[in-house]
Amino acid sequence: MGGGGSERQLAGILRHLNREQFEPILYTVYRQGELLDEIPEDVPVFSFGDEFKVPWFNYPGRLFRMQARHLAGVIREQKIEAVYSRTFLMTLVACAAVKRSPVPWMTVEVADPKHALEDNVIRFLRIKKWMLRRAYLHADLVFGNSEGVRRALIDYYGLPENKVGTLHNYLDFEWIDRLAEESIALAPDRFHIVSAGRLQNQKGYIYLLEAADELVNHRGRKELQMHILGQGPLENELRDFINEKGLTDHVVLEGYQPNSCAWFSHCDLFCMPSLYEGMPNALLEAMACGVPVISTDCPSGPREILKDGEYGKLIPTANSSALADAIWQGMDQADSWRERMPLVRKYLEEEFSPERRIGELERMVRGMLG
Repeated sequence: MGGGGSERQLAGILRHLNREQFEPILYTVYRQGELLDEIPEDVPVFSFGDEFKVPWFNYPGRLFRMQARHLAGVIREQKIEAVYSRTFLMTLVACAAVKRSPVPWMTVEVADPKHALEDNVIRFLRIKKWMLRRAYLHADLVFGNSEGVRRALIDYYGLPENKVGTLHNYLDFEWIDRLAEESIALAPDRFHIVSAGRLQNQKGYIYLLEAADELVNHRGRKELQMHILGQGPLENELRDFINEKGLTDHVVLEGYQPNSCAWFSHCDLFCMPSLYEGMPNALLEAMACGVPVISTDCPSGPREILKDGEYGKLIPTANSSALADAIWQGMDQADSWRERMPLVRKYLEEEFSPERRIGELERMVRGMLG
């Protein structure tokens, strides 16, 4: 339960599920992560890592089968009537488990499957792709969290059109507004830009830093200060770039921040330079906090959220020049961009409320149970 968007969505689903109809439990591979503290007290947590360790002789598939057997045992012992899994790794485990302990099962995927699988799987890629296709065909319900992810699941795995639906993320506006009120110490004479996400290739941060270099060192926008929230494997590489280009006074790697909404609400502009996404929570939350947004036009997610650019600026992926141009425009037109934000908030409340989106999930589960 790390601080990622999918984990945050899952924690929120557990908070909002109707307790008169559902009695949720949470299953994780390991009992760790910043968001464990946000799991409601009435939700029991079961973890594979509580009972098992990685075996010293871990031949291919051994650990996976151990996890599947453990989850199947939890399903039987807790008399589970339906399983909900999220992300492709848990899809594999859940599929093997429900074959051992048959119950209705739905799975939700949250990123472009080609990138999510090929960027994260080092060994046995073809086998795992074949296993995932069989898992999706076995599931009672399969959803992408955006129309783009739905389309990509069908195309990449060769699934029937009617096998995959769309189940959008939700926004907890009461929670967001409460967090957004927390104060953040920012220099008053700067134009503050914020970005948030794990420091990995998918998030495209090198293009954001190249845009900062262009704006500060070649276009004279010395008032710019970027704040990048998150941790990840590229931290040292990004820090080296910042130092090499003399950007230490203009770009700050803020590390993991438990309250990203406070940063969103107090900054002047939000930028998301990702190469691919599903339905990015950071973009949705930034918009809900009232900050104008710039986003790359990923294969799925941002264009759908921003309604073809009506509610924020869309730019090409992997294009630091276009990103620099968009930031320049956002800095020069900051007042007019911010004037649009009440309209953006109204749109979000209509489309992504917990009542609407988690209500859809509850209806899907009830329908799956017949």
